[in-house]
Amino acid sequence: MKLGEGSEERRASDVLYDQINSSKNSLRRSNIQSLKEVCDLMEKDRVQITLAEAVRRTGKDGPKYTTVSNKGSLLGEYVRLRMMEQAAGSSKLRSDTPQSVADCLQDPVLQARVRDTESVARYVKRENVALRGLLKNLRPGVEIDQLLASTPSQSRGITLQIDTQKKEADVSPALGSAVLRVLDHLIGERQYQLYRGRLTINSKSILTPYELEALRAATGLSEAEWEARFRPLTKTEAS
Repeated sequence: MKLGEGSEERRASDVLYDQINSSKNSLRRSNIQSLKEVCDLMEKDRVQITLAEAVRRTGKDGPKYTTVSNKGSLLGEYVRLRMMEQAAGSSKLRSDTPQSVADCLQDPVLQARVRDTESVARYVKRENVALRGLLKNLRPGVEIDQLLASTPSQSRGITLQIDTQKKEADVSPALGSAVLRVLDHLIGERQYQLYRGRLTINSKSILTPYELEALRAATGLSEAEWEARFRPLTKTEAS
């Protein structure tokens, strides 16, 4: 029989449970119901299912261990199926979840440092993507105050309004001012730096010299004025 759309996929243990639970023997029905309840809770709590532990958790009213562990016992077969299904689910979860280098380390101090480094790397990656999107989409009519007040990841969702009625020559001073305010914010408050003609953060290059030069040209600043306003790092300071 085919399952309807939206219904949960039936596992082998579900089929065996239905078979045992349809027994005319009330004790057998009670035992399988107790085992199912216990296995469901253990699976939910991510506790490893074993025959001995499942029987122990059913309490005095549950089946005896010998009854479940006997060769040919359907109750034992049910618990074994639940064990295999839990193991298969755990393997899939591990394969779908990104692994951290810290998981391979035993030293808790080193683990914490690695996790901090990974966290910073993820933050820098988000900043990099957001900054590239922001700077590459600056257009006349940009609400620069709104951009500066938002976080980099939030600014990616801001619609950059374009006034098509204005000519580029008429709005270039406003665009230059907007670029300066963005750079003042990034370099002055977000720890971005100029090094070897590039815009960088944590030694990672964000804008190439060509892209940065295009921004300088848009501001109308001379090279001397640019360097006076945004002092580049020296090689000693960068190291």
